[in-house]
Amino acid sequence: MPAATASLDESDLPELQHARALWAQSRWDEAEDAFTKAAGSHPNNVHALVDAARVLGDRLHIRRARELLDRLAALAGDRPDLLLLLGQTMRMCQREEEAIALLRRYAAGPGKRDPAGHLELAVLCERHHLLEEADHAAAAALKAAPDCMESLVIRARVRQQQGRPEGAEAALRRVVQYPRTHPATKSRAWVMLAEMADRAGEAAVAMKRLERGKDLLRPHAAGMSRAAMQSLGAWDRVCRALAPEMLREWTADAAAAFGRPAAHLLGFPRSGTTLLENVLDAHPGIVSSEERQVLGRDILNVLWRDAGDFTPPTIGALHAICPDKLHTLRRHYRDRMEEGLDEAVGGRVHIDKNPTHTLFIPGILRLLPDSRCLVALRDPRDVVVSCYFQYLPLNPNSASFLTWEDTIRRYLLDMGAWLHLRTVLPAGRWLEVRYEDLVADLPGQARRAVEFLGLPWDDGVLGYRERVAEKVVHTPSYLAVREPVHARAIGRWRRYERWMQPHLEMLRPLVEAFGYEW
Repeated sequence: MPAATASLDESDLPELQHARALWAQSRWDEAEDAFTKAAGSHPNNVHALVDAARVLGDRLHIRRARELLDRLAALAGDRPDLLLLLGQTMRMCQREEEAIALLRRYAAGPGKRDPAGHLELAVLCERHHLLEEADHAAAAALKAAPDCMESLVIRARVRQQQGRPEGAEAALRRVVQYPRTHPATKSRAWVMLAEMADRAGEAAVAMKRLERGKDLLRPHAAGMSRAAMQSLGAWDRVCRALAPEMLREWTADAAAAFGRPAAHLLGFPRSGTTLLENVLDAHPGIVSSEERQVLGRDILNVLWRDAGDFTPPTIGALHAICPDKLHTLRRHYRDRMEEGLDEAVGGRVHIDKNPTHTLFIPGILRLLPDSRCLVALRDPRDVVVSCYFQYLPLNPNSASFLTWEDTIRRYLLDMGAWLHLRTVLPAGRWLEVRYEDLVADLPGQARRAVEFLGLPWDDGVLGYRERVAEKVVHTPSYLAVREPVHARAIGRWRRYERWMQPHLEMLRPLVEAFGYEW
């Protein structure tokens, strides 16, 4: 890497401050324009290059992000602080192998005593199954900063994967007992301890630990869940207003984003979508994208309105979209998903897997009228328990999973809308796959899904775990998908029935509608 140039500019800029404010207001397109203009006007400004690259990477404009990263690399030279900054930004722009190489270099040399570099390296190595290196990096972070409790969480995750639960529990207990641990880190540790008690069959202990973790997040979630439910409520009204006649008109359009009909893996979080995705992704005629934000946040967000307009969606507004806009957004969707994949979809079926997109089905079908919907089902009571036990960074979606009642109400919103949608969607456009059936008969259920997608059977699907062993999975359940298929999670809700009981009756209509026994 060349030495840093004399023209390096490290000043913050008013243009960047304005762009950050737009981003904080969820004005994504305007913010992106502001960041990229700042980077263009100030090509040697470190903050402009970093901020713009991170935003472009987040929105899957990967090629443009990489151009800025290359400029940043040329400016960084051997400066330790810029080497770390470049590694962090590489990770955010999906250049993870390059990020690992940079962070290794930083941690072995100028950043030897900097916990931030070691911690970044530990997180990436654990994701890439480099467990010994992840543990070594986490230990180095802890040595450099004995109060770096995040490093102990990483070490606990490594020990779990190495089959050393006692070591994992000891590390997590240090995290929750340390008085200055960040609330989010401590919450994550309590949830991990709760999961360990759950696996040991100690439901009361698990619930006590889990509630301690939830208590740390609840004060910071004020208003988040309400805002999310208000926004999603507008989509729920669109779903319930969608009539078969209008849907037939939309889906009669032959326009397509890819060579084969678009596929969407939907349902609800913790319903088996990750397992089903990885099974299908082993088929040579399928390529999947896992939980990208492009469709829900960036494309559908401006489908019926202009950037900066916050008018909620309506059936009338969706119906009135002009063909030229649909064509442009369709092309943007394809281009950005392919940039995220770093390859063309070609003649394969592209699966966009995101269980939080179920309420967006009307918008998906308006944009991509050839879409096929694969919907993962699971006993709603098991889904609720699994969501409640899942640690997620606090955001408007995860804020719905901090109480039993809120978790159940969020499930009812999404899957109640699906109950209506499946009565109006054209025949052959949707298929439900039950988690319990997938566990009991993976070959049979996989064959159903492959046929639904219009593809011939391939035995490689049954060897999906070999592919997963080499694949970097970014969803929260990435550890579970590496395990052999098992039935241990079926009926898990019964262990927690007494805690769910005050709100359990609300689930009865959906439990019965989806064919489960009450």
